[in-house]
Amino acid sequence: MSPISRGRKPKKPKNQLSRPPRPFPDVSRVERWPKLLHGPIELSDCAVQGQVDQDLVVLAATLTAGKRSVGVEVVVNGREVDVIELHPDPADALGVLRGGFEVAEAPLTPEEFRSQVEAALIVKADSDAWLRKVAPQLFELGSRPESDLPQRAGQLRRWLGLPEYEPVPRSRGTDSLPLVLPPPGKATGMWIAVAVEEPEPAIWRRLEVRTDLTLAALHRTFAAVFGRDEQQDHRFETAYGGFSADGQGGEGDRLDDQVLLGQVVTAPGHRLAYEAERWRHWIRVEQLVALPEAPSCLDGERAAPPPECEDGQAYEMLLEAMRDSDAEENEDLLEELGGYGFDPEWFDREGVNARLG
Repeated sequence: MSPISRGRKPKKPKNQLSRPPRPFPDVSRVERWPKLLHGPIELSDCAVQGQVDQDLVVLAATLTAGKRSVGVEVVVNGREVDVIELHPDPADALGVLRGGFEVAEAPLTPEEFRSQVEAALIVKADSDAWLRKVAPQLFELGSRPESDLPQRAGQLRRWLGLPEYEPVPRSRGTDSLPLVLPPPGKATGMWIAVAVEEPEPAIWRRLEVRTDLTLAALHRTFAAVFGRDEQQDHRFETAYGGFSADGQGGEGDRLDDQVLLGQVVTAPGHRLAYEAERWRHWIRVEQLVALPEAPSCLDGERAAPPPECEDGQAYEMLLEAMRDSDAEENEDLLEELGGYGFDPEWFDREGVNARLG
């Protein structure tokens, strides 16, 4: 009988965080918010910042009214706003993720900043409304009494000139933006970070691709990058709906060979999700660059799970078995899950680019 079918569960390492500690609002300044800025607001120095191996970004900008300027920091976790904070020194707004981490930064236009903040506020409002509807007691239990995020969100909307929004009870996985695809723009190059969602520490790659690549071609690129069979079932989740090979990956899915990458993500900080069989990944745009001739891998960490590992649980079981590879009970497991000769810390950029070529 297979070790997997015997129901062995992988052991999780102790004291392991799934993501870095997140900053929380400084509630001591709640009452001062409305008094900080008066008159027309000018938006400048907009940027997005993110750690390469985490699906968490900071949108930062300088807000100026008259002679007063402050920095605004909007932490987006997944696709929704997690924290909104003001900084008397505008430069501090981009200091949250610095401090020993590898951080990618890119400038945004004021309109791109407004658009990304608005989209993240919508997802947050909708998910809160959904949770309040389906589990009101859980929602109240999970809401910190001292949290002033809704008030800060409303004030930020007014400062940025965003329209008022009436939440629709939708879960986080529901598309919050229109399903009508924008027309393709001018082709350019794009740096994207893609990471396998489950393992910690993260398995990630930084790729340079073209925005005129179809999502079907992007799937083939990922198959080469992670050493998988490109015939695997897969699906992309975007703000404009789902896309899969046959349009049957989910309700309302469309064909992934009929949409370009640059139609569903257009600026640094934009993101989408990708599933290949039972493996889920997140993808984040880091910056726009000159148009490359072909996809290439720029950086990354750790080996992709062996093809024999069909999901995150199997991979965790493999890692556990490798920590005690001499144990007789682990021999069959190592063979079944491709553990012999596998080094989880090995990353071969040249080998990845050879497969891409």
